[in-house]
Amino acid sequence: MDIKNSVEYKKCIFLASRRAMLENELLLKEFVQEFVPKNYTLDEIKEFNIFLEKIYDNDLFDVIFGIKPAEYYSNKYPGRFLTDIENFAFENNRILKIKNKIKSE
Repeated sequence: MDIKNSVEYKKCIFLASRRAMLENELLLKEFVQEFVPKNYTLDEIKEFNIFLEKIYDNDLFDVIFGIKPAEYYSNKYPGRFLTDIENFAFENNRILKIKNKIKSE
């Protein structure tokens, strides 16, 4: 089965696109499109969707921008997802690109 055509993956894209903070939305959309299909199974995507529904945008922002490490929230959210997002955010200066994109809008 092609993950990108699954209902779960489409829900994942929807949840990533509906964030209260633009920075979170921009990063999560890239994460879902580039990282998730290559690294998560369908069952993990289902779990990730639950994570996206439950995580507070302020907590996500803190991790994405390095204000707090993913481990800080390990008792609140599944650590793997936050660690994956954190690593993805800092890979290839994605954070800087997001900041510049927001400034130019």
